[in-house]
Amino acid sequence: MLITEGTLPDEITDLAVGYRRLPAGKIVNAVTWMEARRPVPDLAQPLTMTRITKPDCASYRAIFLEIGAPWLWDRAAEMSDAEITTHFADTRQHLYYGYDEKGDHVGMVEFSVADGDEIDIEITYFGLFPSLTGQGLGKRLMAGALDQAWRLGPSRIWLHTSSFDHHSVIGFYKACGFFPVATGFEIADDPRIKGTLPRDAAPQIPLIEAEWVAGS
Repeated sequence: MLITEGTLPDEITDLAVGYRRLPAGKIVNAVTWMEARRPVPDLAQPLTMTRITKPDCASYRAIFLEIGAPWLWDRAAEMSDAEITTHFADTRQHLYYGYDEKGDHVGMVEFSVADGDEIDIEITYFGLFPSLTGQGLGKRLMAGALDQAWRLGPSRIWLHTSSFDHHSVIGFYKACGFFPVATGFEIADDPRIKGTLPRDAAPQIPLIEAEWVAGS
């Protein structure tokens, strides 16, 4: 489920200290909500960003899963072609592909614009193709995405991270002008068991299929 501020769960105040074990087939990740209130000057040279309003569904799904499957993104695998088309027909939904100076496609960004008394923007998906990480392109992709988002005049731009993400993600977002405002956790069905992602996706995240019995 996509978590937005409007569906953010209530704060839990009665958590006892200690370990909790989940049923087999469930995954849990620690979440940090972060927000930016103003642009960071000279963040990086922005990549060329192209907004995609009518994505080819098969291409979009392939791009989404190539970038996101290592981190257990599976939304695109759950969406039909009709659902993808309807989603991006909503003008509040923004999909951008980023390109380098050679015209090579290097990554994607999605953000959602919420209208109210003030414009609020959530970055829902952000990532490079796995073969291109570690080359300084991530900050350039974010610079391009934020250029597009700030032009809409939001009061803030926000996102939430996942402990499934790369270990450097908090520092990366802080360098891009975001600061942490809340923490929590998400429990979900493992997409590798649901069948929306291959069983060998994200090998760094344990796949637990059977209940554990002490002494077994």
